[in-house]
Amino acid sequence: MSSSRKTLALVWFVGAGLSFLALYLITTFGQSERVESLWDWYLPAVTPNLSLIVGVMFHDIKYKSAKSEQVDAFIYRVALWLSVFYLLMLLATPLLSPFTEAGIDLDLKNSRFALSLIQALATTALGAFYVSQKGNP
Repeated sequence: MSSSRKTLALVWFVGAGLSFLALYLITTFGQSERVESLWDWYLPAVTPNLSLIVGVMFHDIKYKSAKSEQVDAFIYRVALWLSVFYLLMLLATPLLSPFTEAGIDLDLKNSRFALSLIQALATTALGAFYVSQKGNP
């Protein structure tokens, strides 16, 4: 697997893992009535992209080619930075909620608009990256 694919996988698994840990701590030590809304908000936010990355990783392992694949550097950078930005926004939403006047349910609901847009862009960039094979990152 190319180093750029490994980097993107690392970014997603670390970012999703940090968010998972934060939500786990919030739901374990926080208000129990918020557990379902937090996980209903979080799981659709990370599952599609993590599934795409894991699927590509298994495909790479199964059909490993002798030559190194080259990818378009611009598409790689766009996918990387959109992913980083999205994962930071995802992590910040529940962590900053106690500092807002609205409840966490309203914060999660309101964050879906911006997060959906950034997730769509990041997912599209990831898809384009995984099918591109030009240039060097």
